[in-house]
Amino acid sequence: MSYHYLVASLPMLFFGDQPPFSSRELQSRCVGVLKTEHLAILEAVMQGRSIAGNAFAAAWAARETQLRNAVARFRAARLSVDSQAFQRDHAGFDVGLAQVVTDALAQNTPLEREQALDRGRWRIADELALADPFGLGTVLAFAVKLRIAERWAGLTEAAGQRKVEDFTEAMTKQQDPVGLGAFRKSGCVVPGSAK
Repeated sequence: MSYHYLVASLPMLFFGDQPPFSSRELQSRCVGVLKTEHLAILEAVMQGRSIAGNAFAAAWAARETQLRNAVARFRAARLSVDSQAFQRDHAGFDVGLAQVVTDALAQNTPLEREQALDRGRWRIADELALADPFGLGTVLAFAVKLRIAERWAGLTEAAGQRKVEDFTEAMTKQQDPVGLGAFRKSGCVVPGSAK
């Protein structure tokens, strides 16, 4: 089924740009336009879940799994660990994607590696959309790219600081699961322990 009007109304997305709107807004725009079963496929793809019955969704899941497997093999090799437990089955094999992963993991910094991997994902979405230029596949490709754009737009210094603070707080609670540190600081003696 073609969605000419919806596809024509979607703005161009370029890797590294701010998203024009949120993925939630994309879903709202699609209500009443996409068939009910296509809305379910859109939601699954946006959440990274696998769903049967759609060529784009199946191909996307297979390529994402191939990418993740390659990253797992790379990390396992660096840690001298067997990667077999981390490998997942997938349909097909994309030689170009294998090269993208190899090139991405050769980058100098974790940031550059992540950017290169997401550029590879972006390219996959574009390639898969070519099979259905005005159909659901193109809408799904836009959704994938929008999620990638949202991810990078959310990586701000303030968001990073919040993550560090949340992690530090969680680790502190793990070290003191019942909150005895605060209790001791108040000057109270904990029964059965030294002050």
